[in-house]
Amino acid sequence: MTDERGSRGRLHKLRSGLRRLRREAADKSHWAAERLLDRRICIGITGLSGAGKSTLISSLIYQLSHPDRAQLPGFAPALNGRLLGAELHPALDTGLPMFEYERCLDALTANPPRWPESTRELSAMELHVHLQGRRLGRSYRQTVILELRDYPGEWLMDLPLLRLSFAEWCRHQGSLLEAQPRANLAPELIARLNALRPAGPADPRELDLLWQDYRQFLRDCRGQLKLSYLQPGRALLDGDEYGVLPLPQLGHMTAAELEALPEGSVYKVVERRYQTYVEEKVTPFVESHFRHLDRQLVLVDLISTLFAGESSLDDMRQGFKHIADTFRYGNSGLLRKLWRPRIDRLVFAATKVDQVLAADHDALRQLLGQQLQQAFSGARHRGLPLYCEAIAAVRCSNESSRDGRRLLVGHDMDGRYLGFENAEILPHPPRDGDWQHYSGGLPPQLRPPAGIGREGYMPHIRMDALLNLLLGDKV
Repeated sequence: MTDERGSRGRLHKLRSGLRRLRREAADKSHWAAERLLDRRICIGITGLSGAGKSTLISSLIYQLSHPDRAQLPGFAPALNGRLLGAELHPALDTGLPMFEYERCLDALTANPPRWPESTRELSAMELHVHLQGRRLGRSYRQTVILELRDYPGEWLMDLPLLRLSFAEWCRHQGSLLEAQPRANLAPELIARLNALRPAGPADPRELDLLWQDYRQFLRDCRGQLKLSYLQPGRALLDGDEYGVLPLPQLGHMTAAELEALPEGSVYKVVERRYQTYVEEKVTPFVESHFRHLDRQLVLVDLISTLFAGESSLDDMRQGFKHIADTFRYGNSGLLRKLWRPRIDRLVFAATKVDQVLAADHDALRQLLGQQLQQAFSGARHRGLPLYCEAIAAVRCSNESSRDGRRLLVGHDMDGRYLGFENAEILPHPPRDGDWQHYSGGLPPQLRPPAGIGREGYMPHIRMDALLNLLLGDKV
């Protein structure tokens, strides 16, 4: 009897396993058909620190989900009445948590409204966009599935580690630490790093203390200096003890000499930490995430970077240059659409343009374009279509005039109504004498306007243009 029950149990498990495999195969076939018919597009969305990624995703979902309230005259399906709406679904095949759209919308529609909290981990969602079509005199309904994958911009800056050995990374970071503005931010820390002898015996306690100070140094680089090119990027977000320190004093030691150092030496111990970080954090992220992407959107708070000064703008451009070679280039052919999709469109968007006058929006877009041209000059020749735009996912300001001068008006984070001017945005990278132009300081941070969302409109600036760049050829 026991053997009979055991056999039945094994048979039941076998049948359950076969049913699960059939369901997975059916789901995979459905997914494959959607890709081949261009009914599914996977878009990666990231943003450098403070760029407003959660707000952007919330606005994108809201605009497509509420065509009756959306203001998208530059997006053809909305203008022509073909956009019927959209539904949000979990991205079940990814195994990733769902983007918390309702939480973000609650923040934007609260009384008083507030900005959503930043996301610090991967998330994913499917947005089923319903469109009205007409063929041979008959109407039909078409659904395009947008698979949106959201990840922190700090992770983006780790991508160059995939092609750098530990020694190469140390030498590169050493050159950054020697230059301004990093050199003046933490001279004592830099002196302690310089005092580490690669061939000397490693003291784990000393290395751990240095790591804690180096992590704070990276956070100060972002918070005080508004720098973007910071590695390891995850040190800015979580409390894990990676211990990845640059060793600036490698000098002219060859690869063979470094390889011959004792296993307990400073160099070997930190090198193992670096390799573990790349193998366990960076590589799995790239393999599980980037191989699925058709398009990538990168958000940039260019206004804050610009007003932070020359070093901040140079650092952002350097970060762009080092990530340029990490994307997969080229168009996806029929088989690549199914098995090995590659990023066929890379879109950069300068955010928060409601902080400057409308007359400056085009200048900001031109400035971003020039930064990208310099950073991606090699990538352009390898077939990567590059686009840029200037947007505000949620518009917080309006324009007014006083004594013949144009002003921006809105509510600050404490709810006070204010009017302010901003320095005119130059359409080119500032030259030596131009930086004084931005010495007046960053425009004030405004809170979201009241009355948006649930029953009202969500005002924006050029979200329709951004949708065209991301989806126009698909819908």
